[in-house]
Amino acid sequence: MTCINCSAEVSSNYCSNCGQRQTVKRLSVKEGWNDFWARIYGFDGMFPRTLRDITMRPGEVSRKYIEGNRVAYYGPVGYFFLMITLMYLVASLFNIDVMEFMKSGRDLGIAPQAKVGSGQEHFSQSMLKLMSDNLKLFSFMMIPIFAFCSRFLFFRKQDLNYVEHMVLPFFVQGHVYWISIFSLILYAVSGHFLFTWIQLLITIIFTSYAYANLFAEQGKIKSFLKGFGVYVVTYMFVAFLAIGFLVLLIAFNSDIFEMLKPSNNR
Repeated sequence: MTCINCSAEVSSNYCSNCGQRQTVKRLSVKEGWNDFWARIYGFDGMFPRTLRDITMRPGEVSRKYIEGNRVAYYGPVGYFFLMITLMYLVASLFNIDVMEFMKSGRDLGIAPQAKVGSGQEHFSQSMLKLMSDNLKLFSFMMIPIFAFCSRFLFFRKQDLNYVEHMVLPFFVQGHVYWISIFSLILYAVSGHFLFTWIQLLITIIFTSYAYANLFAEQGKIKSFLKGFGVYVVTYMFVAFLAIGFLVLLIAFNSDIFEMLKPSNNR
């Protein structure tokens, strides 16, 4: 028997060279549905196992992947982008604008609200649109910063290189998109988003726990606090970059300066 995909000789149900299934039925609604679920739950239940184990022991999942286990779980980068895509899909299914969803973050009350119709509000709307249109890029750019803080500031004595320190942030930052997905579903059902402070609290605790689970040999409490430090310093660094970017915009664009000038926002 010859493989349909790579033309290699096959003596079993699956090609040992490329993995192509040899018994393929004619396309139908039923066959398409079965293939869809096979890809989700295939590879001996890879997706549900990845979902379960990252929720319960994210550090152990990361450790297994770093040590060379590439079969038990989805890869960290693939899982990261899968979850962002799933969030967009859920938002699309419920006809929810991602930009409006991000605006709900203002309920934190950390910064004063811009006056309606002011230049500051217009600038804020433009920045939110930029972020919502490029969420995958901005989220991806966070990972190297997490890895830098972990590798060179808080867990520098661990026997992991810089790229290996990216594995946990990819898994964790992808996984916390389940919170956003839940918030979108909650909004579709009740008309209310999950409070941003609740999302933030869960994210911080889960991230800190993930580092404690990965570096348990340092002591769970110590590693948990270091994981908290990784999270805080990462976002402080991001805030520093954002301020620097804003300063450059104001310096080289007089229209933005006029837009943000306090005298024009009273």
